[in-house]
Amino acid sequence: MWSRLEPYRSSLILLLALVVGGLLGIYAPTFASQLQPIGQIFLNLLFMIIVPLVGISVMSSIASMTDLKRLGRIMAIIFIVSIAMAFIPAAGIVALALWYNPAQGVTIDLSQSVQAGSGKMDFVSMITTSDFIGLFSKSNILALIVMAIIAGIAIGQSEQAGKRIASLLEDANTVIMKIVAIIMKVAPIGLGCYFAATMASQDSGLLLTFARAIGLFMVATLVYYIFGSVLYSYIGGGLPAVKAFWRNAIEPSVTALGTCSSLGTLPVTLRAGKAMGINPEIVDVSIPLLVNLNKGGVAMIAALKIVFIYSVLGMEFTTETFFLTMLIAVLSAIIVGGVPGGAFLGEIFIVTTLGLPMEAIPMLVVLGTITDAPATLINVIHDLNAAQIVERFAGKKPMNADINTTDAVVPAFRMD
Repeated sequence: MWSRLEPYRSSLILLLALVVGGLLGIYAPTFASQLQPIGQIFLNLLFMIIVPLVGISVMSSIASMTDLKRLGRIMAIIFIVSIAMAFIPAAGIVALALWYNPAQGVTIDLSQSVQAGSGKMDFVSMITTSDFIGLFSKSNILALIVMAIIAGIAIGQSEQAGKRIASLLEDANTVIMKIVAIIMKVAPIGLGCYFAATMASQDSGLLLTFARAIGLFMVATLVYYIFGSVLYSYIGGGLPAVKAFWRNAIEPSVTALGTCSSLGTLPVTLRAGKAMGINPEIVDVSIPLLVNLNKGGVAMIAALKIVFIYSVLGMEFTTETFFLTMLIAVLSAIIVGGVPGGAFLGEIFIVTTLGLPMEAIPMLVVLGTITDAPATLINVIHDLNAAQIVERFAGKKPMNADINTTDAVVPAFRMD
């Protein structure tokens, strides 16, 4: 039994710490308030490592991916499909959450002012800075990602000089991951303390909002798993493709839920793709890439987190906020969710981009931790649907023999 729970070990420990912290905040608010500095230290450690983590990881990944330019049409299709499969579930969960409203009138009062409260979004400042030094601020994560992508492309196109720099970035990335691993050892204590201090000044009814948001996500995941898979399979090859998908979907689905890892499910996903009758060369090239890029589950939970936190903060969810939510969801699915070892990067990305209080981070972590398994299920199962679509638009004929399919894996991405 314990061996079956091993994939969930870190999530369960973190969740237990958050539950304990929440109970302390409710039943021992005076003591819980004194724990806030401990949580603040942990969050500050994350904030200090976030810029090198994002910059080095994204540059290293993009530099490696530029070797895939010879795949041409297939790569273009994979990117288009990945963006669409992030946008669709994100937009759907936003519409559902706005209709249902998980907060149900419960609001919280956080100490920090909310910069995004005015509803005005300065996209120029979001994607660029007026000086290079601005890229070293956690408040400019989106601009950092844009520059990291450009730099990664430049490195990949710089032949031998680029290869030397790419190798250096890979080594630096390994060191950064070790630093993150060290910091994350105290994550349950740090976030537990911060959540306790946050709950100490809030209504206990806030806990019900988590239950409603999580229940909403579970229902939406089930509906999207069934009907989304049917739709995508039909686009990929009509009714025969739909039948082939459902004949082979159970094993990767169960494995995804059991491992909570797209990478851990990859061997099963590859086997299922070939059993579905997809061109083996398409499977071998596209699915390893889709594991990195196609994360509809990540997009769904990122969008729900934004609607949820806006709701409990009593903020208006404007049209501009919707489009920014879609941008964050897509980036979370394709780039942010792929950064290796970047635990809580999604939460930090949301908070810093929208100008939300840091106290929101533990709340978003609660949602992300509990919904990790169903989100992984969506990530994995729709990789198979995406491969069907790629095959349809790329053609069933064999690809050039000189394409080395092992090059298609982008090892610098976090695959979960």
